Amino acid sequence: MFTHADLAKLQTQSLKMQGFIRQQTFSPEMEKTLRRFSSWEVAELILKINPSTLRGRLAADPSLPQGLVEEDGRQRWYTLEEINELRRRLRIKNQPLMPPRPEGKRAIRAAIANFKGGAGKSTVALHFAHAAALDGYRVLCVDFDPQATLSHSMGLSDVPEEYTVWGIMARDLIRETERMNATSAGAESGTALPQRKLPPSVTGMGLNGLRITDFIKPTCWPTIDL
Repeated sequence: MFTHADLAKLQTQSLKMQGFIRQQTFSPEMEKTLRRFSSWEVAELILKINPSTLRGRLAADPSLPQGLVEEDGRQRWYTLEEINELRRRLRIKNQPLMPPRPEGKRAIRAAIANFKGGAGKSTVALHFAHAAALDGYRVLCVDFDPQATLSHSMGLSDVPEEYTVWGIMARDLIRETERMNATSAGAESGTALPQRKLPPSVTGMGLNGLRITDFIKPTCWPTIDL
């Protein structure tokens, strides 16, 4: 008969093995890298301007990022850092290429959810996040999937369970329980309230001291403050 400790040990071993397998699927540096984009992709798909307009601006201002030029000189390839530099500096018809960010407004929030497994939620969220990043937005992905498929797709190959959404929920549960137990009497009757108890599997993991920054992990995508 397996005990709770046995199951916890098996889970730890399983997560370690999953992390090892995922690392082997990455590049030799064990990280995913973002490819370069052609000048046509930069103009038509990302900046949404005429390719000839982009070529003219690059020829007129050599200080702009010129990208990696092929040997025959017929094609240029740009990194995301260079694309964002072009986005910051170029103006088309006196209009900036920076994405709109209304002053004082909250961030746009989008949820990809479905009660059925294998419906493509993580894939949709991944492509949506990539598209927003290529459009020049700062993107924060919140992975609520206990399988952490989105996190792994972003290049995070080894994420401990306590540093997932479960860790945040457990931390808040501990703090709320402590707050309620600190109340000596009911608000109206004045009678003592029962003390609430949490299992050691929650209280014994040291989650109460976790900070928000412990849950935010940088991905292999370039971090650029626009």
